Amino acid sequence: MAANRWFIDSETGVLADVLLCPPDYYEWIPSNDIAIQTMANGGNIDRTALRTQFDELVSTLKSEDVSCHFLVPHENMPYEVYTRDSSQTTPFGTVVTNLSRPERVGEEKEIRSFYAPDEIWRTCTAGRIEGGDIHIIRPGLLAVGVSGGRTDAKGAAEFISWFEEAGWTCRMFHFPEHFLHLDVIFCMVAENLAIAAVDVLDEADLEWFREQGIRILPVSYREAMRDMGCNVLSLGKDRVVSPRHSVRINQMLRAEGLTVLDPELNQFSRGGGSIHCMTMPLRRQPL
Repeated sequence: MAANRWFIDSETGVLADVLLCPPDYYEWIPSNDIAIQTMANGGNIDRTALRTQFDELVSTLKSEDVSCHFLVPHENMPYEVYTRDSSQTTPFGTVVTNLSRPERVGEEKEIRSFYAPDEIWRTCTAGRIEGGDIHIIRPGLLAVGVSGGRTDAKGAAEFISWFEEAGWTCRMFHFPEHFLHLDVIFCMVAENLAIAAVDVLDEADLEWFREQGIRILPVSYREAMRDMGCNVLSLGKDRVVSPRHSVRINQMLRAEGLTVLDPELNQFSRGGGSIHCMTMPLRRQPL
């Protein structure tokens, strides 16, 4: 494989390039508990607000010198906007994941159209795995979530094996399926600093983070599930993008000395996704 222009070795290195997809055909569909609850309460997408919010996110990223790249939206792919899931940038090249939901399987073709053939390092085939469950925390340290739904044990084990071959320390995190992905209950916000739904993660998992020198700021179950409060994006250099409606969390992050950029994204969070879901980092400065 030729030298890959896309590279990340952490969740917190300075972000230079990111992959997004315009929400032209985005819909709430009853494929996760968050969207189901929103729809049961009579919620409807405001498509004008939806587009305005996406444009605000793009503008926020560009204002921080992040180059934005875009997939082509397709009418039969309502969740293509969640670019986090369909591929994963790694230190070794791009990995094409293996999406679980039938309405998302077609996204692989668009992903392969975006990347040059020699930029794809591996393709996941052993089981199901989605990028929202993959956290390349820092060089040598990998966490992969397993709910049995979007990512299963076989898919996680295959992905982990590639990193273990390179000498990385890796861990599977098991949690109930209704949380969708690990990035609903955990995200890095700065080097060795994370936010997480501490009442959801097992104590053994919390202890593992402590052993790795990672300090966790607590997020409640309600904040994680109602507001997608953990679903944030570190830009590096103590900058983080977090949705405007996460008022308490944003105050907590600012109290840690972080610069919080807070676009409004409630049209997406009510469907079960937010900033982390909507962005696949393509290139970060190495840690």
